[in-house]
Amino acid sequence: MSAEFDSDNLMEIFVAEAVDGMAEIKRALHPVDGAVPSPQLLQEQYIVAHRIRGAASLYGFSGIARLSERLESLFEQSQMIAKADWVRAVDAMREIVQGVQLQLDVIGQGGGEDQVTVDRCLAVSEGFLSGEPTHQTVASAGRDSSVIQTAEQLPTREYLVPDVDADVLSYFVPEALEYLDAIDGLVRTLQAHPGDDDAIYRLFRTAHTLKGSGYTVGFTVISDIAYPMEECMAAVQERRIQLTDVLFEGFTRGVGIVRTVLRRELAQVPQLQQDVPAVIGLLEQLRDGKAGAPPIQTAVVAKVEIQAAVAIAPDAEEETSPVLSAEYLIPQLDPEVLSYFAPEAQEYLETLEANLLRLDKNVQDGELINQLFRTAHTLKGSAYTVGFQSIGDLVHHIEDFMGAVRDGHLAVQPGQTDLLLRSVDVVRVLMRRDPAALAATRQRFAAALAELKILHEGGVPSRDAAVVADPVIPVMSSSAGNKEQASQAKPADGRTAEDREVIRVSRDRLERLLNLVGELVIGRGRLEQRLRVLEQLSQQVLACKARLVDAVQSFEEKHTFTFPSAPAGVSETPAPGVPVVSDFGSLEFDKYDDFNILARRISEVTADITESMSQLSGSIRRSHEDMSQLQQLTLGMRDEIARARMVPIGTPFTRFRRAIREIARASGKEVSLVTSGEHTEVDTGIVERLVDPLVHLVRNAVYHGIEPAGIRVAKGKPAVGTVYLHAAHRGNSIIIEVEDDGAGLDLKRIRAKAVSLGLARSEQVQAMPDSEALKFIFAPGFSTADKVGDQAGRGVGLDVVKRAIEGMNGHIDVESLPGVGTKFTLDLPLTLLIATALMVGAGSERYAIPLPNVREVTMSTAGSLQQMGERAMLQIGEEAIDLYSLRHLLRREIGTVDMAMPVVVVRTVSGPIGLAVDELLGRQEIVIKSLGTLRSMERSCFGGATIDPEGRVVLVVDTGRLLSRESRDSAAMLASPDSAAGQQETGHSPELQEHASAAILLIDDSLSIRKFVGRMLENAGYQVDTAVDGEDGLRKASAHSYRLIFTDLEMPKLNGLEVIQALRSRPQTQQTPIVVMTTRAGDKHRQMAINIGASAYIAKPVEERALLQEVERWVGQATTVRK
Repeated sequence: MSAEFDSDNLMEIFVAEAVDGMAEIKRALHPVDGAVPSPQLLQEQYIVAHRIRGAASLYGFSGIARLSERLESLFEQSQMIAKADWVRAVDAMREIVQGVQLQLDVIGQGGGEDQVTVDRCLAVSEGFLSGEPTHQTVASAGRDSSVIQTAEQLPTREYLVPDVDADVLSYFVPEALEYLDAIDGLVRTLQAHPGDDDAIYRLFRTAHTLKGSGYTVGFTVISDIAYPMEECMAAVQERRIQLTDVLFEGFTRGVGIVRTVLRRELAQVPQLQQDVPAVIGLLEQLRDGKAGAPPIQTAVVAKVEIQAAVAIAPDAEEETSPVLSAEYLIPQLDPEVLSYFAPEAQEYLETLEANLLRLDKNVQDGELINQLFRTAHTLKGSAYTVGFQSIGDLVHHIEDFMGAVRDGHLAVQPGQTDLLLRSVDVVRVLMRRDPAALAATRQRFAAALAELKILHEGGVPSRDAAVVADPVIPVMSSSAGNKEQASQAKPADGRTAEDREVIRVSRDRLERLLNLVGELVIGRGRLEQRLRVLEQLSQQVLACKARLVDAVQSFEEKHTFTFPSAPAGVSETPAPGVPVVSDFGSLEFDKYDDFNILARRISEVTADITESMSQLSGSIRRSHEDMSQLQQLTLGMRDEIARARMVPIGTPFTRFRRAIREIARASGKEVSLVTSGEHTEVDTGIVERLVDPLVHLVRNAVYHGIEPAGIRVAKGKPAVGTVYLHAAHRGNSIIIEVEDDGAGLDLKRIRAKAVSLGLARSEQVQAMPDSEALKFIFAPGFSTADKVGDQAGRGVGLDVVKRAIEGMNGHIDVESLPGVGTKFTLDLPLTLLIATALMVGAGSERYAIPLPNVREVTMSTAGSLQQMGERAMLQIGEEAIDLYSLRHLLRREIGTVDMAMPVVVVRTVSGPIGLAVDELLGRQEIVIKSLGTLRSMERSCFGGATIDPEGRVVLVVDTGRLLSRESRDSAAMLASPDSAAGQQETGHSPELQEHASAAILLIDDSLSIRKFVGRMLENAGYQVDTAVDGEDGLRKASAHSYRLIFTDLEMPKLNGLEVIQALRSRPQTQQTPIVVMTTRAGDKHRQMAINIGASAYIAKPVEERALLQEVERWVGQATTVRK
């Protein structure tokens, strides 16, 4: 280092930066108005404290580092501090700032730190955070391994078992377990290869992601354990500490405690109150380089590392029962969950068994080892997800061993595959869930664990261990009981005869089969078209033959028997010697000149054509019969394959019961759910897309429909409200009804709200029938709730439901009676891949309109076609509907409607409309293909494409998108081109100026972050798309246009900085706001991100109000009312 940057200069730089940072914090703590600052205003100051802490640690000022760390924790978790303690907490922060400033003054003059000041500031700032280990506790951790704590210092139950939403836990727990598995594997990797920089970085990033996910979902205790892990690995990367056995032991204990925390068992709270502060203290000491801390024994670790050797001994069976309990080995699982987990697990076990047998013959097969690792990993994850922890724990060991073999840390030795096969057999025993064989199952499970432990060390269990682990049931025995036992054990896979009749077919394979059927449908249509062409040609030939026959007959009549008379003056004197036959008349002989011969030959050709045409007509008739049979076979094949994709609609009904319970509890109502038609089957793709809309409707029924118990009793209704959920088939559609017995929809408030939002004029709203007024509830941003809350009032819900239903080529209707209740009826196709459509011609193009969206087809007349201002109206019975030209509507052009054009009445978002088309081409079965990521089709009115029998691409019209804002702009001017031209010059009508939902892209490698933050944004009314890493984010940003992009910094494949650089280098995203959202709160990261093009930088965990304020800053609110 040059003299210019000697130690004195560097010290001056540190002091200057720290003084500036503390001055900034002091200004935040002392607002100009003299008030106490709010937690929201102070939360971002933890970034400044974090920066000072890092610099102080780097220069060896541990006291300032500890004070800055305390400030960082108080700022970062300020919203968790009790309101009653907030004023005292602010005073404590101010005292810390004053103490640090005094220390900096002394250091700037060449002095050192004052430990008394440090201890005093730490003492006054203790106890404000839930579960926070106190200064005395952490300090004593290095001196006393038992970490004796008083009752006042123990973490609370709420801190250790927080109240986290069940939906959040459903995706956070599996993700956290994945991170813990990754940490375990990386620790083992680093134990074998301490110099593996890639493993060090991956371990750092995994701890970092686990910390961020925990803070985001509100599981603070997990983040508090992961945080020092992350800092330890950062210190390893910066060469401030070394990898040691004590460090590895600390990580292993931390992972074990987090696994216990994830189980959320209240019985474990007393032990966790001791273990959590102890392990945090140990990890913090390791981070600070105090690696000589003695080991801390905890009961949790003892439970994680199951003492399999003790379990083998029969005498110790009773002692091990708390570990290998009946609930652990034979858990109580939901029968529905078991119904799909059992066949899946059986398939994985068969794959493991087959691949292990192959591995025994070729232990160097890398691809086979990868397959074994992936299969074990998937089975482990599935078992943990459904709650079968014993299987997950056992298969976890198999996965770890195959992972070590894959990474080259271990090699497969002779006999090890036999051990793994015995472990697979133990999993099969567990799958039988036989309580009568619990003792034998416990013994085999414990033995398998003991063997797998030896396997991790690279050893091979002895023959004796193998015999104990897998007792052989004798096949031949003189004992009748043994014979019976052998016969009962015969079906080794535990599957019944009924189970063996069922095979599992992957969904992708069914998709391919249905696609092939679709191609067959297209091919059949093409053949039918060819037959029609042949028929037309046959008719043309017959017509030509008829003309030829007429010509021949006329020719024959004129020339066949005519004999030309002799020229005048020519003597008919016979030649000499030739006898004269004067008795024969001139017509007694046929005349065979050229005309006669031509006429006869034409007659013969005509006869041949007639015979050939008769044969051709017969062949065409038989081909039609064959085509009809082929059509029946194709339809039968399609229906059978489609049935294979069918699942009962009642599968997700359990989710609705939970949704009703939650919203009823939140709103203080009593509600029950009554379901019927649960066994009605529908395509699995529709079920998946239908869950969210139905949850919306069910929640809406409870919140808006059902009255409180007191009001219901006063009206003579039962105190408990009822929501009915019914499903049934109707033709080729499925009908789903969501009905409640509540108060019904308030039409008066709906009409008033529609007028206030500018959806229609007051006189129009009052004149329209009730059925039309009810449709206003599907408008974006429409809500009649008195106040905005978590469950209602945001104007988000029914418009999303309607879009989702219409996106599946279905439609939704609503009926309501005041005081009786409300019913929503969903009409959906049974499958989305093959549909029946009405083919129409508009201009030079053909289009397909799905038949479920067609209400009727009619012809306009002079009496039915009316002009109302600038709108063309069609009168159908007592109903007047808007009429548009389909060709002009699709092209966003201005045009008029011809009275002679047929009209197709279709269902749209705002009710039925009439589409005037040039030609009706009949109904046809079509295979709908996705338009993919064609940018030109993103905002179009088309929901897909198909191929007609002539091989032409035909676009499928999505009637739900027909009346978009752009369509309305052009359609409203159909009858007045002059006014339309003027309107085009001045811009769109003010009534139609409204913001569409903002499209936001969220790029983060954490599933919890994507789910949690995405739900915040969606609940606020924003349209959110997510990407799993930087590469996926760039791909989506290239294919779609987004108004705002959120990105994490640390991600696989491409990190956040690389993503920002790539986005700024592309013309289409140069101006798109990009917000960095990360737990890396250091100024270095912030400045680097801003310098390369980030628009803003916010730190995790993200508070919802602050997040939405940031979004509104860049894209505005999700929706705005019309002016």
